[in-house]
Order: sequence, then structure tokens, then C-alpha cells
Amino acid sequence: MGLFDKKPKENLNKKSNIKSINDYQWLALDVGTENFKARYVNIGLTYDAPTYLAEDYEKNVILYGEEAKALIDKTNENVVIKRPVRDGNIADPDALQRILAKIFQDFRLEIKDSKQADKNRNLIVLMATPSEINSVQREALENIVHRLGALRGFVQEEVKMAALGSGQDIFGTAIMCVDIGGGSTDIAVLSNDSILYSYTTHCAGDYLTQKIQEYIAKKHALKIGTKEAEDVKKNIGSLLKYQDEKPYTISGISLPRLDSQPGETMSISKTIEITPEEIRENVMQVQFREHVIPSIRRVLRTSGEKAAGSVSDLKKKGKGITICGGGAYIKKIDEFIKEELAKEYFIEVKAEKGTKPIRQKYEGDIFEVRVAQNPLDNVIDGCVKYRDTIYKKLIAEQNPNREILTKDEDLG
Repeated sequence: MGLFDKKPKENLNKKSNIKSINDYQWLALDVGTENFKARYVNIGLTYDAPTYLAEDYEKNVILYGEEAKALIDKTNENVVIKRPVRDGNIADPDALQRILAKIFQDFRLEIKDSKQADKNRNLIVLMATPSEINSVQREALENIVHRLGALRGFVQEEVKMAALGSGQDIFGTAIMCVDIGGGSTDIAVLSNDSILYSYTTHCAGDYLTQKIQEYIAKKHALKIGTKEAEDVKKNIGSLLKYQDEKPYTISGISLPRLDSQPGETMSISKTIEITPEEIRENVMQVQFREHVIPSIRRVLRTSGEKAAGSVSDLKKKGKGITICGGGAYIKKIDEFIKEELAKEYFIEVKAEKGTKPIRQKYEGDIFEVRVAQNPLDNVIDGCVKYRDTIYKKLIAEQNPNREILTKDEDLG
């Protein structure tokens, strides 16, 4: 062949050199604060359990999921309950690895023969995690699933997967998602498969449960457990008045009252009734107005500064804000957020040194606000949908000279 002769073109699309999407095993994981979900896509196996682990050192037993969570407020010093994910961060990597190992074993995905491990690896794991986990934690997760038998592990933000799983087009123009989980509320504007801007507040499921406990202790001199406070939140937690409101009965341990009189008869436990209105006005609305609404406004302002057209895109019909996660079940949450965002508000802007901050007035905005269908499954559904994108990335890495697959090209 001469120096200037044309080289024959490689058949870059030759199927024999490229694995189809179904040649890989796919495991989707939603690493949530409150619940851990897994879906073995190829054969449909699922795992859905609370993200809890309990070690009973006296009986030498480890409990997972519902069994572990059921022991909260009912254990002695021999039982330690662990929550691997807290406040949107990985708090206990060892406990998380144990839960992952259990899932791999249940799904029979774990590779035990290290000599054959590299030859047999064809498992791709896509993990959705809270937005606040750092690069070290991401790498640790990827390493854990690799040790358990995966070929590759990919980590994506839960809010991004929630948006995709709720039916939004994360590959197009701007959309907004509010993902209210157990440990954090992740708020993001997404565009072209990336997060334009996101912000996290810890006003989420666990935080609201704690505030309900604190309110009932202070107002009614009654100490209730975590499960009882969760039941209050799930049964009568609301942000606006709803139909057929009824008082809710709770029992707990009596606390000493500062206004108790000498000779007054005290009790060890008592039962009271609380109303939806009481919890709504003293807990739910207060916390949302203090934390969630300002966080949504912050994301809207910053996104508008980064990309001027993003907010106008959100105001188009069918766009707006989608609420995902367990918090989406709070009664009237969509109506409340829409009403609050429409109100004018003030923020303090830093001025020159030695002068007081300037109180800047902002007009309200009107957006469509909706609750996603099946909000607890949005993240795991998004992970399953996102495997097409991960597959294209694998092909691009293995065949750098090959053109990226088009939407019309057969992935399987």
C-alpha cells in the first residue's frame, strides 16, 4: 500500500465486536435514606426494604430491613441499630456494604471464585444516591459493587433519576424536580442530561418526624416514639385543609409539666387526640416555609442566572415542577407549593462593609406543580430507563472511533 493510498474503512458497526445491551446483566439500586430498592432488570427480581441493619451481639444475629426497623425504641444495649445513610450522606459504609452483599447474594450475583472473576464479569450496576454524597463516597460505592462481582458501577443523583422515572424528559430543555426523601430534599433544574443547578435541604421525612415528636413533647407533655411520630405524619400530615379531616389518637409516656400543681396526680402514660390542623399549622407549614420554599426559590433564581431561558422553559405548559419521593404523599403539597411560590418575598442582599444588608423584594412566580405518579418508585424506575444511556457510554469507551448510537439504532 502506498503512502497516500486510502485505508479501507473499518466496519465500526460490526455487531460481533460489540455486546448488545442484553449481553450485560443490569442491576439498578436506589440507595435511599429510608428505603433501599433494587431491581435486577434482566429477570425482574426486586428488593424493597427499609435501609436499616440491626446487630444482636448477644444472639450473634444480623437483621435487615423491616425486622431491623421494627426494633427501634424497643432494644437493649445488646442490639445496635444502624442506618447506613443519614441526612443525605453515607454515614456507615460497612453497614451499607453488608446490605449490598445481601442483595447480591439474594440475586445470586456475587462472584466467589476470584480466579474466574474477571472473565465472568458482565454485571453493570447503576446506583442512585442523594446529591450531597462526595466524590470519595461515590468511588467507595463503585469499589464495593466491583468487589461483590460487578464489571462497572455508575453513580447518579437521585433527583435526576427521580425526574426521569416520573416521566420527565431530562434530555431536553429545562425541567424542575423536587425529590423529598427520608434524609434530604433535593431540588434541581435539569437540562440536556445534566443538572443545571441543585440545592439540598435536610427538611425531609426524618426531620419532619423529629419536629412532630418535639412539638407533641412541648405542647402536650407526651413523649412518643419515632414510629408513632411517623404514623402521625403519614396519617394526618398536610399543608392545606383537606376533606374528611379527623382527630388522630396517639399514646406515649407522660413528661413532667412545668405548670403541674403540688398534690396533682401524675401518670406514667397517657393517650391524647391531635388534629390535622394542629400538626399542619405548628409543624408542616412552619418547616416548609422556613426550609423547602426558600430552597426552591433559590434554585429558580440561580438557574435563571446561569441560563436565562431556563425559568421561562419551566413556565411552559406541561413543564413546571414535579414532586417525587415519599414527601409527595403529604396531603395538598402540590397546591401549597404553587400558592407559596406565587407570593412575593424578600431576601437580604449583602451590601458594602459597615452597612446593613439590603432587603430585596422579589415578585412571585406561577408554575405548574404536580405530584408524580408512584413517587416512591420514581428513582428506581429512572435507573432502569437510564441504562440505555450507560450502554451508549460503554460502547463509546470500548470503541472510541465509533459514532455514538442514534436513538433509532437498535440497542439490543
